Amino acid sequence: MFEKLLRWLRSMLSQMFDQGVGADIILSDRMTSALALWARMYEDGGPWCGGKSGIHSLRLPAAIASEIARLVTIEMGVSVTGSARADFLQAQLGPFLDSMRRHVELGGALGGAVFKPYVDGGRICIDAVQADAFFPTTVDTSGQMMGAIFCAQIKRRDMIYTRADHHEFNSGTYTIESKAFASRSSSTIGSPVDLTAVPEWANIQPLVTIEDVDRPLFAYFRIPRANKQDRQSPLGVSVYADAAETIRDADEQYGRMLWEYEGGQLAVEMDESMMKHDPDGSVSFPRLEQRLYRRRAGDMAEGSNFYQIFAPALRDEAYSRGLNTILKRIEYQSGLAYGTLSDPQEVDRTATEITASKQRSYSTVRDIQKALQHALDDLLYSMDTLATLYNLTPAGNYTAAYDWDDSIVNDPNQRKQMFWSYVTAGKFPMWRYLVEFEGYTEDEAKTIADETQADFNNPFGFAQTPPASGSGDA
Repeated sequence: MFEKLLRWLRSMLSQMFDQGVGADIILSDRMTSALALWARMYEDGGPWCGGKSGIHSLRLPAAIASEIARLVTIEMGVSVTGSARADFLQAQLGPFLDSMRRHVELGGALGGAVFKPYVDGGRICIDAVQADAFFPTTVDTSGQMMGAIFCAQIKRRDMIYTRADHHEFNSGTYTIESKAFASRSSSTIGSPVDLTAVPEWANIQPLVTIEDVDRPLFAYFRIPRANKQDRQSPLGVSVYADAAETIRDADEQYGRMLWEYEGGQLAVEMDESMMKHDPDGSVSFPRLEQRLYRRRAGDMAEGSNFYQIFAPALRDEAYSRGLNTILKRIEYQSGLAYGTLSDPQEVDRTATEITASKQRSYSTVRDIQKALQHALDDLLYSMDTLATLYNLTPAGNYTAAYDWDDSIVNDPNQRKQMFWSYVTAGKFPMWRYLVEFEGYTEDEAKTIADETQADFNNPFGFAQTPPASGSGDA
C-alpha cells in the first residue's frame, strides 16, 4: 500500500496541491524499499520467512522494537504547568501519553512517526502517523521537515476512502489542504469526493491557513541514528536497520535447529512385509504411530532383523551456540545489552564487559528519550497554537517538565559506588547516602551517621579520659 500511494502521489502532486511542475516527494527508491522491508520484518518476520522457504521467524524485529519502547517509556512522565492553558494542554495530552509505548514501538520499527494534532469539537486530538503513511515534500537547510503529505484510509462496505492532507510551512504561514478520494478497488486511489462523504471527515475544512507561526504544526519523532540507506534523507531508520541481514541469519539458523529436531526424531524402519495392509494393499498405521514407523528401503539381507532403529545423536547444542552468537551480534547492532535476546548465562564474563554492555543499552535509550522529548515539545507548541486559533481556552504560558527515571538510563550500582566514594572522601554526607541508597529515614540515617562518625574518631575503642578539672600551671 505504501509504495502504491507513493507512486500515485508523485503522479498527482502538482495537480492536487498546486505545487508546481517540479514538485516531488523527498523519498528515494532506496528509502522506499527500506521502509517496505522494515514494515514486513515487523509484521511477519521478513520476506525470507514462510512460503517455500519454510523458515520460521523468531520475530526478532518486533521484539527489538518492543523492548526498546519499554525501556524508553517505562517510567516516563510529562507534566505541563503554569496556567489554565497549561492545564488544558495537560488534559488533552493525557490520553496520547497513555498509549505512548505503542507509538514509540511503531516509530522505532519504521524509523520514526509524526504526531499531528487536530481540533475535534472543543478538544484537541492527536494522530500518530506511522512512517509508511506520510511523505515529506519540503525540508529546510538543516534537514528539518517543513512540509509533508499525510494519508489515511477508511473502508465502508465495498468502498475504500483515502484522505490526503498536505501540510506546508513557509515564512511564518502554515497551510493545510485536504483532499478525499473513493475507490471500489484497493489497486487504485479512485476519484475525488467531498470530505463530507465520510462522516469522520465531515468537519475537516478543505483549506486552512494559519499566520504568525514559527514552525510546522506537527512533530516528527525521529529515531536518532545515522541513515545509511540514504544519507541525504530527512527520515530516520529502524532500530533494527543495521541488524536486518543478521536477523535473517538468526531465522535461518533457527530453521536449521528445528530441522535437526525434525530429522533426528526416533523412528523404526521395518520391512514392508511386517506392516499392516489395508484391503486395497496400502500400508496403514494408527495416527499416533505414523511418525514412529516407516518402510525400510531395499531388500533385507538374509539373517538380518526385520526392523532397524533410527536414533541419531542430535547436534542441537552446537546449533544453539551458533544461534546465541548470532543473537549477541544482533543485540550489538541494535544498541541493546547482551542478554536481552541471547542467553544471559553465556555473556558478560567480566565486570568491564557488563558495564560496557549495559552502557550501550543506556545510551540507546537515552538518545531516543531526547528525540521523543524534542518531538513532544513541538507537539505542545502545535497544540498551543491550535488552542489559540480555535479559542478553546484562555491564552497563558506553560512549562513542560519531563521525568524519564534516570535509574533506567544510569547504572544504579555504578551510581551507588560513585556516591560512596564521595562519602569516604568527605565530599557527601553519610546520612544523605543512607537515605538515597539504603532506604533509611532521615532521622535513622543521621543517628547511624553520628554513631559511625564516633567510631571513626575512636577506631580502637580506647576509653577516653576527660581532662582533669582544675589542671594547669600551679
